[in-house]
Formats: sequence, structure tokens, C-alpha cells
Amino acid sequence: MKKNKGFTTVYMLGFLLLIFMIGSTLVFLSHSNSKNTLRSQKSVEALYIADGGIEKAIWEFTNNDAYIGENNTPLGVGSFSVAVTQLTSSRYQLFSTALMNSTSINVTKKIKAVIEKDPISRVFDYCYFINNWGWYWGHDITAYGDVRSNGRFDFVDGPKVEGDIYAGAEIDDHGTPVRGLGGNPAHQHEFSEQLPMPNLQSLDYYESKAFTSSGTVTINGATVIDKVYGDDAGESGNIVLVGTSAHPIEITGTVVVRGDVILKGVVTGKGTLYTGRNIYVADNLGYKNAPATPRPAAGQTEDQWVDANKNCDMVAYAARGNIILGDYTKDNHYGYNGSDQWYSDQYLFDMGADPNEDGVIERNYNWTDVETQTPVTTFGNLPAGVNNYSDLASNYTSKIEGLFYTNHAWAGRSGYDVQFNGSIISKDEAIIYRSGLTFNYDERAHSRYNSDPNRFIDLGLPRVRGVYLVSWQEVR
Repeated sequence: MKKNKGFTTVYMLGFLLLIFMIGSTLVFLSHSNSKNTLRSQKSVEALYIADGGIEKAIWEFTNNDAYIGENNTPLGVGSFSVAVTQLTSSRYQLFSTALMNSTSINVTKKIKAVIEKDPISRVFDYCYFINNWGWYWGHDITAYGDVRSNGRFDFVDGPKVEGDIYAGAEIDDHGTPVRGLGGNPAHQHEFSEQLPMPNLQSLDYYESKAFTSSGTVTINGATVIDKVYGDDAGESGNIVLVGTSAHPIEITGTVVVRGDVILKGVVTGKGTLYTGRNIYVADNLGYKNAPATPRPAAGQTEDQWVDANKNCDMVAYAARGNIILGDYTKDNHYGYNGSDQWYSDQYLFDMGADPNEDGVIERNYNWTDVETQTPVTTFGNLPAGVNNYSDLASNYTSKIEGLFYTNHAWAGRSGYDVQFNGSIISKDEAIIYRSGLTFNYDERAHSRYNSDPNRFIDLGLPRVRGVYLVSWQEVR
């Protein structure tokens, strides 16, 4: 009996010890889990606070044109600091570090981001971008690349689009389906986000860039534009630029013409020409050293095409006024109601104009918008024997190469089987062609290459106000 009693006592002590050990383990696990839960919670909070540092820096750049916020900004439960490094004239790296403080746990999270201040407008991602009304009327119109309108987009007689179609309103094929990839409903994007166009009401920013980049236009070894044309005595502000294969127009960096510019012939270089009024594409305008093919060849990816052609010529033209194609002085009898205008009132003069660039349509275009502001004989660099605009211009243009941007209308008459290699970007468009119209998008201009220094070609293209987030990543 005593032996059994002793055994029972030992058994009970062992059982109590086991209970104690289990209880201690549970308490330990509970405390550990609680601590891990707290750490996870603080980790999430720290990540949000680090991201808040990025957002605050973006807000500062947007509203103050620079980061002026203080580091180690207190937030009650923690703090963040933001280090800013300027990478290029418009690109910055943001490094935000957040620290969460508590009595038992300190958690740190870090985020690295790259932003673009006043980024290049995304309207240059398209071979054809119209702010107001996009229209492809004709079976023989073909676009190789994406097309977009901030308004509605109309297609008549089944044109071909080998790319995506975007519109801020309806996309209407008028009963005849669009041919090519764009005819697939999956590649038609109605009521898309409207992309803001750059505002060239003031060219002060681009004149400043012209001076800092030492932009020039040379022909046959002679400098015809040194940074800004029209700022020196004796410069009328209006100029004629004619290039040949032997003596092309060479554009380097950013240059500004304060008035009108008339262009034709052969162009070489990399850069952007800005004008304070109109650009006149008087006749064929092409590259001296053009890409081997205007678009990627069979079996060639877009990246491979860009890599193969990144050293070829690439020039952009940006007009504060209009871009006029062909000879507007000619009587070609293509007008309506007996008119002798070189393109009809129906297509140009009925389009609304926004002279104050405030989004309010105030009037239609008229001939004063089309004509040069002074006689051609007053233009600088006038070729010998030229007495009027028609001595330079033709209505049989067949090839135009470059990126073309205007705050107003892209309008005029072309010839047969016309190729536009690059981009046409405007608020309104009235291009009257005879037969065969092809748009080939120049992939080198696409914004996806802005973050790739091996592919990005900085032409000094028009920019929009604000900040674009290029990249964002947590640093572990």
C-alpha cells in the first residue's frame, strides 16, 4: 500500500511538471506569436510610411519644382527621411527610409523610386494622335502602330490599323470593320483616359534649353540657326530650310525659330526644331541616314529594330501654331461649292480653334492661320530665284519623315501613295490625300525607352507639366 502511494506521488509530480512545461511553452509561443504579429504590423506600417515619403517628394516636385521637405518628418508612430539624387536634367532618384519605434520592436523599411519631372508627353507613343476628332476615311489608309484620339475616332470604308485604337469617346467603323489588328474588339479601347497635350503657348523653356544644349542648324557647313533664330539683330524670325542629299539640313539639339519656318528636302541629325508660329512642309522631307526599314522587319522585334537604328537620323518638329503641308496657294479645284481653295472649307475651316489654349473653342480656322505671316521674300536663308511660296512648294508630296507636333492643326494636300514615317500629333487634322496614305510609327520615340539609357534618344521633345513615376521598388 505504501509503495503504491509513493508511485502515485511521483506520477502526480511528473504530470504537474509536464503541465508546467506545456504551459510555459504555450506562454512562450503566445508571446513569440504576439511579437511576430506586432513586427508584421509594424513592417506594413513602415512600408506605407516609406511610400508616404515618396508621395510627399512627388507632391513637392509637382508644386514647388524641387524637393524642399525636411527629413525625419515625425508621424507620431514613426518617421521617414528622403534622400534625393538628380540623375539627369529632369530625372531624380528618391530613396525613402521609414523607421517604426516601439518599446520592444524597431522596424525599418526602404523604398527606391525614380521620377521624371515635367516628363515627355505620352502622346509621342502613337503614329497618329489627335486631341479633338480622329478620323480615318478611306480604304487605302494604313497605320502601322497604335493610334489615339482624345475625342471620338471614326473609320470609314475599312482602313487598316496594325495596332491598338484608343479614343476618349466612341470608336465608330460606320458599318465597315477596320482591317488589321485594330479591327479586333480586344484592341479597341473606347472612353480611354485622355492624355494631356503639351502647352507651347510660351517657348521660354525651350529657348532656355536651346542655349544650354547649344542647338544648331547647319547647311553645307554654315550655321543658319544658332540656338534661337529671331533673337539677334538682322534676323527676321522667319526662315527657309532646304536640304539636299549632298548638303542636308543638319539639326543638332534643341533650336527655336520665333516665327515661321519652311522645310523641304533632306534632313540629318538628332534634335527638335520649335517654332513660335507655323511649320510649312513644302515638299518631300526625309532623312539622309534613315532606318533601313520604317518598321521592324519580319522576324525582328521592336527592341532589335530600335537597337539597330538608334544611331540613325531622328528629328522632331514642334509648332506653336499649325503645320501646313503642300502649296496652299495653288488652285487645284478640289474645293467644294466652286471654291478654289487647296483643301476644302469642310475639312479645315469648320474645325474649331482654341487660340487661347484654354480648352475653350472660340472660333474656326481661317486663311490667316494658313498663310505665312509675312511674304516669303522677307524670310531668312531664302534660296536664289524664289519670289513666292509656290516656288518652293508642291502638292505631290510622297514621303515625310520625323516626329511632328502642333498645338493646333496639321493640314494640307499631299500626292499619291504618301508615307509618314514617325508621328503626327495635333489638336486637329485635315490631311487631304489623293490615294494611298501610310503611317509608320517610329518606335525609337516610345516612352518605354525613357528609362533605358541604352535605347533612349533625348531629342528634347515637348513636355507636360507634372511628375511621372518611372520606377518603384522596395529595397530589402
